[in-house]
Amino acid sequence: MSSQMTTQEVKRTREWLLDDFSYFAQLLTDPAFFDVIFHTDLCRFLQHSKKDKMVVLPRTYLKTTMASLYGLWRATKDPSKRILFTSNTTPNAAKTVRSIRSIVEQNPFYHLFFPELVPVFSKVRWSDSCACLARPVDYPEGTFESAGIGSNIIRRHYNLIFEDDTVAPKKDELTGEEAMPSKDDIEKAIGFHKLTIPLLIEEDDERIITATRWASYDLINYVSENEKFDTYNRPCHKEDGTPLYKRFSQERLDLIRAGMGVYMFSMLYENKPLSKEFMAFNPDFFKYYEEGELPEDGDGLVTVDPADPPTGKASQDYSAIISVKHTKRGLYVRRYKHIRVSDKQMIDETFDMADMDGYSKIRIEVNRYAHLAAAFREEMKKRNKYYAIDEVKAKRINKEARIKNRLSPLFENGVIYLKRGMRELEAELTTFPYGRHDDLIDALSWQVGDRTSTEYEKEPYKRPALPTGRRVFTLDEIRQSCRQRSRTPYPFQRQMEMASV
Repeated sequence: MSSQMTTQEVKRTREWLLDDFSYFAQLLTDPAFFDVIFHTDLCRFLQHSKKDKMVVLPRTYLKTTMASLYGLWRATKDPSKRILFTSNTTPNAAKTVRSIRSIVEQNPFYHLFFPELVPVFSKVRWSDSCACLARPVDYPEGTFESAGIGSNIIRRHYNLIFEDDTVAPKKDELTGEEAMPSKDDIEKAIGFHKLTIPLLIEEDDERIITATRWASYDLINYVSENEKFDTYNRPCHKEDGTPLYKRFSQERLDLIRAGMGVYMFSMLYENKPLSKEFMAFNPDFFKYYEEGELPEDGDGLVTVDPADPPTGKASQDYSAIISVKHTKRGLYVRRYKHIRVSDKQMIDETFDMADMDGYSKIRIEVNRYAHLAAAFREEMKKRNKYYAIDEVKAKRINKEARIKNRLSPLFENGVIYLKRGMRELEAELTTFPYGRHDDLIDALSWQVGDRTSTEYEKEPYKRPALPTGRRVFTLDEIRQSCRQRSRTPYPFQRQMEMASV
């Protein structure tokens, strides 16, 4: 490349790259992934919008790539810049710095146009947590640093802070499927965001959020309602209905919609999450408990929602097993399994869960699974243990109505308690009835039966303390005040008095 360009051409190209971020990004991005129309528009937003900016795009639309390149471009223009990349976890944030390190280490274009910034790697801090370009002044902070939102960042300050997918899904260890972020995950991301302002060095330093929609109450919503960020919000389709990004044709988008369901597709690709006011299970009603807060009173029950049919093959639906403790205050969800298993494996998993929590009652749906009750009893004999097997049948009401009618009033009245981290269960609740799965909440609905929220004890009302330094009125003084107010003439009395004058 260098042999084909004169020194003057290299200098002129260098000036173009530093003057226009879209040229810089296109040069350092694989042409198969860089969409000249879409990504040029995004690059110019990053370069020319005001200091605080937010990018909302569907998944795999290169928002993280463009954000990391923007950070590298800013540091290339001014090597004294100190930049922090954050993500939902430290390893994910470190991947962003690693991608920048790879460019500085190996990209021939960067070496050709910006050789003076390539450091002697053995003489500078050069890792995924902290990497420094060749710069005239060494600072306590590196040129690029990474941190998860749970990191304790003290005595460090930056010119640019990137919050990249600080709310993100986590894969279920058993199924390999991604579980929606929980309400707790979202609150942590918002809490971290509030702490970013004190980390900036100068008043005109930048904060940049890159994210995908996961819920109507996510970080994007919080920032939109409470702060003044310039926002680049693009769904998977343009206004004329054609796909936004060349790598996602209409056929591919249709396949994604069919695979993940309408609700998830609406959030992740159309940037339209369902407002929580219209959810069957509003996250504001979720209540949580820690292990030490589990009441001592009550009885336990394990319910099973079998797959149809439970073959254990990868093509089958999931079986759901859920353990709940029923107390005077409410229902405490202890644990659950959401697995593809055969009949035998499901029975073993159910008994194991009951033994783990010390419960002896098991409830199973037998509408289409009459053989399971006999299989459960046969396995019970083999274990030489007694369990009360409760067989239930779904009535004419369909599953969706049963789930909503039984569970929604209990959640609204705060008598169902979840453990923090129950992401699969929360995901089914928040996406119901549009989600891909409802096996766990179907199993949970069989826990309830016909019981209503009024049968549970409410937490005792605590009268708020009176403000200090204020006078407390006696009952007689209040009565006297009311009598005086009652003497005030009614409007018609005033009219009669005025007429007699």
